[in-house]
Amino acid sequence: MAVVFFLLAVMAAMGQEPHRCAACHIETVTDFQTHRHAKAGLDCGICHGASEKHRTSVGAVPPDQVAAPAEVSKLCGNCHLAEKQQYEASAHGRVYTNGKKVKTANCNTCHGHHAMRPWAAQVENCQRCHTTLPASCKATPAAVNSRVACMSCHARHTLAVSSR
Repeated sequence: MAVVFFLLAVMAAMGQEPHRCAACHIETVTDFQTHRHAKAGLDCGICHGASEKHRTSVGAVPPDQVAAPAEVSKLCGNCHLAEKQQYEASAHGRVYTNGKKVKTANCNTCHGHHAMRPWAAQVENCQRCHTTLPASCKATPAAVNSRVACMSCHARHTLAVSSR
């Protein structure tokens, strides 16, 4: 909780607010307003920095921060330390921590960039690389309201097969 208050104070000091970005990035800001981070009072500056030069250059200068795929877990891990540690210990995370130049899943793959990724899109993302699935992944759900999905068997953030 102290981290959230600290971050809110930092953002207030930076003067960064989503409506300042909306002039050029209306769709992105609209998407972000549906995100848990926006609902918690966070704004664009938390991930992109104050980006004063970007805003005054009418887009000719990139924002202060744009995380490359290999940097996403470090950025998210500033607030989500336990999840970062779990992810970096996973097979996906080790790709980046070992310095490999291969694209793999990161926080945004499941959670989305500016808006939370819908459940069906998360499953589709897994299937982009994991095209061959075991029979258990295609099984009929055990209950009427449940569904078979990657997270039915794989632990969050580590993606290890869990014993549920």
